[in-house]
Amino acid sequence: MWKILMISLFGVLICVSGSLNLDPIFVSELFSLRIDATYFNWSTTLTPNQYVFRPSLEGYPDLPSWMRYMYSGEHRAGFLYGTPPDRLAGKEVRLEIVGLNRQTFETRQVVLSLWMTGKMAARNVVQMKIDNLDWMHLMDPGRIENLKNIYQKDLWPESAKDLHIVFMEAATKMGARLPVLPQLHEGVIVHLGSNAMFSERLLELQEEVKPLYKISTCNYKRTSVQTIFENGGFRLDWCAFRIVGVDSGAEDSLKNTQGIGLDRGQDRWQGISRADAPQRNYIDELTFAVAIPGMILAILVAFLSCILCFQHKSM
Repeated sequence: MWKILMISLFGVLICVSGSLNLDPIFVSELFSLRIDATYFNWSTTLTPNQYVFRPSLEGYPDLPSWMRYMYSGEHRAGFLYGTPPDRLAGKEVRLEIVGLNRQTFETRQVVLSLWMTGKMAARNVVQMKIDNLDWMHLMDPGRIENLKNIYQKDLWPESAKDLHIVFMEAATKMGARLPVLPQLHEGVIVHLGSNAMFSERLLELQEEVKPLYKISTCNYKRTSVQTIFENGGFRLDWCAFRIVGVDSGAEDSLKNTQGIGLDRGQDRWQGISRADAPQRNYIDELTFAVAIPGMILAILVAFLSCILCFQHKSM
């Protein structure tokens, strides 16, 4: 009774909206979900930041390690995104999302049910960094289709059947620097994957940009396909352009690529055992640090003593 009075006193209402079943999600493929006021039966408003959303794994305080959440004030909505690992194939992931109305302090909750469907991981991956867009801008389905069309219709026609986004993240979250001017875009890193063999044009483009790999960033560099991307509204950093996979002879690079954003191992970090930890030999270090300089000092003292003795006898 006292708890109910306290809740009424502060004007907070907790309402569970039930569970929502979404369309199946493929593992090893990027998924994104827009969260806005309509999920909680709230009306949309023009007031910025009126609603706050906090997603988490059901029964846990945080999201899975492979999933991220980002809120956009421009869209007045939050975005859940990530690439499910292969080990989740055939399993269900339940997310708990709590929404807060900052004007009325009303709190509502909804549970989302995500079913993970198995899918073969892409054998070949194209990595690129787009400088003139932010992560939120590229979440527009129209822009994603424009980017895929550049490859499906021109650079990589063999991938028309199964080209998909393997990984996408803001460049600043991957180690890139923030732009000097706030009005500039942060950039976004995108990986496109397919099981099709790389086209000759992609292989030639790889050879064209290989001399740039020793440079960290080169947004000033132009390539033979620059016009194709600019017509689609994309400006690429060619120092970050890679094609990796089975057909490019870069299996190690593909493993590293799939490891970014794809938690293929266990959820917990497995450290090395005490027996496997390397041991330092302090005897050798003591010899080099004390014994050898001591011997040199003794030789110099003996040499100087001999010189002084001979000079004393000659006098």
